[in-house]
Amino acid sequence: MPENSITVSEEFRKTVNSFYKNSKKNNQNNVPNYNIHLDKVIEATSKRLTLNNSYKSNYQPVCRFLNSCIKNTPKKYQAIAEVTQQIKELLHWKVNDNYKNVYPDHFFQNESFVEIIGPSGLLICPNIRVGFLLLGKDVFYPSHNHEALELYNILSGSSLWQINDEKFAKKSPGDEIFHDLWISHAMKTVGQPVLALFSWSGVISKEAVPIN
Repeated sequence: MPENSITVSEEFRKTVNSFYKNSKKNNQNNVPNYNIHLDKVIEATSKRLTLNNSYKSNYQPVCRFLNSCIKNTPKKYQAIAEVTQQIKELLHWKVNDNYKNVYPDHFFQNESFVEIIGPSGLLICPNIRVGFLLLGKDVFYPSHNHEALELYNILSGSSLWQINDEKFAKKSPGDEIFHDLWISHAMKTVGQPVLALFSWSGVISKEAVPIN
């Protein structure tokens, strides 16, 4: 683990804590579980967390887009872009094993996520997960669901997002998407890679499952 791991990890925690506090302050979402979720994430990231010394960096093919996503993050997200730049070499990017032998190889070349705060994250936290989703320029992420409450905040790139069987809606930097428990959702990119901050609360031990 590099010597500056503690410093940059703490900076990430503080930055996302501030980010979610601002989200709560500025958003008028009245969905009960949305506010419960934000409160849990804010509380968990408000205190110093233990560095996971067994955490190892890992690269996935879609990481080829990470630098451009960081570079294209709007100025209002400068703080989170800067801390992502500082922490990127430490990150363990992975794919969901539940999707293997279900989704095509193109998907795994163009999708990955990283848990930075969580039970197995760079910073250990037992009751939430916070990290990034990274999508390539032209990829379809089929419908899936999970029991955890989930909030996405788009940091870079425009894409299309679907909840249940509703029409796909365009989401751009500054937009957020909340998924209540077991709500099916799908995403697709159309020419731009996408970087999104995600947070999970509730039942976070079970990964998403595809909906056939």
